[in-house]
Formats: sequence, C-alpha cells, structure tokens
Amino acid sequence: GGAAKTTGVLAAGYTFGTVRGGGVVAWDNNETRGTLGIRGTRSTHRNTTRELLEDLERFKDVYQSRIGDLGAFVRSQGDAHFDVLASDERPDVTGTIRAEDFGEVHRLLERFYRIILVDTGNNMRAENWLAAAEAADLLVVTSTVREDTGYSGLWMLDALQDAGMADLKRKVVTVLSDPSPKVDQKLAADLVAVYEQRTGAVYRVPYDPALVAGSVVPYAELSAATRRSWLEACAGMAAAL
Repeated sequence: GGAAKTTGVLAAGYTFGTVRGGGVVAWDNNETRGTLGIRGTRSTHRNTTRELLEDLERFKDVYQSRIGDLGAFVRSQGDAHFDVLASDERPDVTGTIRAEDFGEVHRLLERFYRIILVDTGNNMRAENWLAAAEAADLLVVTSTVREDTGYSGLWMLDALQDAGMADLKRKVVTVLSDPSPKVDQKLAADLVAVYEQRTGAVYRVPYDPALVAGSVVPYAELSAATRRSWLEACAGMAAAL
C-alpha cells in the first residue's frame, strides 16, 4: 500500500488512452475492495467486477455480445479515452476474487480491449494476484521514493523469483514516483540503481498534487512534466511488449 499502484494505473490509462484513442481498460483486481473506482471518474452505475461475474452469462455468446454491453459494468473516463472496471464496493459481500474469477474476467476483457492495465491488491499470496502476475505480458513495479515502499518492491521481486518466475529483468519495468515536491536525491539514485539491476528499465515520474489528493483524479490538471514523464514510461512499456 502507498506504492502509487492505483495512481500509476490511472496515469498509464490516461496516457495509453489519449495516445491510442481508446481500446484501453484499467481493472481493479483487488481481492476485496480497492480504490481504483473511487479515484477514477464516476459513472451513473455502481457496478463492479463482482456484478460482472454475476452476469457473465450474457457474454457467453460471442456473436451476440458487444463491447457496448460492458458499458453497464465499466466506467468511461471521458476525454481520457479509457474505461475503469472497479473492484467490489458492496459492504455486505465477504467473498474474495479467486484465480478462476480472474481468468474469466481477463478472457472477457481480452475480447474487447487491446490494452488491459491491472491494478493489484497488496497481498501477493492472494489467488487473483498470482493469476494476474502469471497472465501479464509485462509487470510494472510501482514505488515511491521512500525506503519502505522501495524495498518492499524488491522483496516482491525476490518472492516472484523464488516462486519460479523466470527472466524477470526482461518481463519487468519500474516506475518510481516522487511522493513530495522535494525528495532525498541520494535515496532516489540508490533506488534507481538497484531497480536497474533487477528490472529492464526504470522511469522517474515527478510529484503531482493532482495525483495525490486522494479523490477523483482530474486528468486535465496533470502537469506538463507529469504527462511527459508518463509518456516516456508508457513508451518504454510498449517497447518492452
């Protein structure tokens, strides 16, 4: 938590969406309740991954179902040209998202979107977290320039390697976000150096108050420096793919 996963997914969604003109979805694959739906532009409906799973039958006939049918579940981000699929928001539901659930939703989204950005929860032992890591064409480690989040990311890479995931350097890139207007430059340089050893590339993105307020992200208010940095990072992701 606090490693800029959700804001990173939204910034990447905005970047890929506006450059490509659509075909992008950001999916909150939290096993219980995440914040992607809260941070993204709201919709007229409150449906989430949970409701989509309950209504998957309508998409079984590939000749009859259309991307417009997903409009009842995803939330358009307007001029940002991407959609958000939120995680469960009902307080009365106690079940978690399983690996099988992840697989069904992932296969459905693959039918309609060219780029799927998956925002994970914080429990890398959760079934759906591991399923996402296994399905991903590219893993993006997000971290802030802080010792705790920086080294938690490295611990995660160790755990993935111990779990048998091969060639992590080819399959992983890192995005380091500044958590405040002024950061420890020595720590930043150390984190860049160690992540360059462990992952294929490291991208720095600046502090932007539009991303850290905790409310709906106002895409139009992202600074020019933020837009440029995320454009470079997403170009690197595309190249890695």
